[in-house]
Amino acid sequence: MVERKYPCEFCDTELEQVDKLVTLTMQRKGRWYIFENAPAQVCPNCGHRYFDGPTLLKLEKMTKDRPDSARQVEAWSVSLPAPGE
Repeated sequence: MVERKYPCEFCDTELEQVDKLVTLTMQRKGRWYIFENAPAQVCPNCGHRYFDGPTLLKLEKMTKDRPDSARQVEAWSVSLPAPGE
């Protein structure tokens, strides 16, 4: 992963980003995808995650190809009451 040498674009911290494996969810054409162990650089101050171009391209390709390693998960759609209700 390419090292970022500039401040976090969300909190402006000058702290160095930390390489981590994260869980990422994406929605494409009404389907949800959950990617586990996606490499990212994470801001140690606010937690914003940065993904490099090759990683994003691979994830996009996987949403189109539906790899054999994908497993179906159960999900529920839940509506929360408005504040004060």
